[in-house]
Amino acid sequence: MKSTSNSGILDIIEYQKEQIKDLQNTKDEQFKQLSNMQNLLDQQQRQALQDKKLLEEYKEEIKGLKSLMVPVREDEKDPIAQQSKDIDNIKEEPHKKK
Repeated sequence: MKSTSNSGILDIIEYQKEQIKDLQNTKDEQFKQLSNMQNLLDQQQRQALQDKKLLEEYKEEIKGLKSLMVPVREDEKDPIAQQSKDIDNIKEEPHKKK
């Protein structure tokens, strides 16, 4: 009876050793995944910072370009008014030539 109980105990010990190996492999795999996730998060944070810097540069560039723009007269802001002026000018041209 002792050999049967020893055999059963050895089987249990062997099974537990396999479980321990599986758990160690699982832990190692999870650590790798965690490291990869941390690397991705770091990369994302760096890209967000770069995006923020680019956005600020673009805003400054737009401000600079806006400061270079020539102010538009009130009568030139309305495209319909501008078209009617162009039509009036065209109508008056033949009269000016005479």
